[in-house]
Amino acid sequence: MLDNRYAVLFIRGERPVMDEKFDILKHPDVALTTDGRGKPYRHGEVTGAVAGITLGDSFEGEYTGESAGGFTVKFAGGEEEISSYELLAEEELEEIFRRE
Repeated sequence: MLDNRYAVLFIRGERPVMDEKFDILKHPDVALTTDGRGKPYRHGEVTGAVAGITLGDSFEGEYTGESAGGFTVKFAGGEEEISSYELLAEEELEEIFRRE
C-alpha cells in the first residue's frame, strides 16, 4: 500500500514517477489563490473591453428579408444606433489597420 506522503504521477509516454506530495498551502504565492483568500480566476471574463455591440430584435422570430432592426454600439464616449453594417473578413480588417 502507498504511503499518504507520496503521489504517483502518470505522464503518457513516460515511466510513472513517485514523489513526495507538496503542501500547496506552504507555496510562497498561495495568497494569490482562493485558498489564500485571493480573488477567483474567471476564465473567459472580459476585463479590458473598450466597446460592445448589442443586437436589435433581428433574431426575434423569423427573418423576413426586410429590415432586421439594427444594433447599438456602446463605447467609452457613449453609444450610437446603427441600422446598417458591413461584415469584414480578418484580412480586410488587417488591411484597414495597416493603413492607419
